[in-house]
Amino acid sequence: MSKVIQLDMELDLSRFDRQLAEAQYALDSMVMTSMVKYMPMDTGTFINVTRGMSAAIAGSGKVVAAAPPMGRFLYEGKVMVGERTRSAWAAKGERKEPIEKPLNYSRHAHPNVTDHWFDTAKKNHGKEWVKKTKKLAGGG
Repeated sequence: MSKVIQLDMELDLSRFDRQLAEAQYALDSMVMTSMVKYMPMDTGTFINVTRGMSAAIAGSGKVVAAAPPMGRFLYEGKVMVGERTRSAWAAKGERKEPIEKPLNYSRHAHPNVTDHWFDTAKKNHGKEWVKKTKKLAGGG
C-alpha cells in the first residue's frame, strides 16, 4: 500500500529572474561593444548614436547595429541611389536602394572595418558571449 504525501511549498524564484535580467543586459552590452571595432568611423558620431540607441534598449534582447539615417547603407556596404532618380542624392521622400558598387570604408580609425559588422562580431566573439552570459545567468 502506498502513502500519498502532500507538501505545500513556496519558492522564491526572484533571484533567477534577476540573474537572467542581468545576463541579458550584459549580453546586449557585449554585442554592442564587440561590433564597434568593425564599424566604419569618420567622426565617431555614427558609432556614438548607435551606442546610445542600443544603451536605451539594453536588456531587451535587442541591439541597434546601425543607427538611422546612414546606418542602413553603411551596414549593407553598398552605394545607395534613389529608386527613381538613380542618384545618390535622392529626391525628397524617395526611397534608396543599394546598387552593386561597394562602399569604400576608411580604415584609419578601425583597420578591421567591414559591412555587416554584427555578423563579423558574432563570428569572432559569439562563443565568448555565450560563455559569459551562461556564467552570469547561473549556468555552466
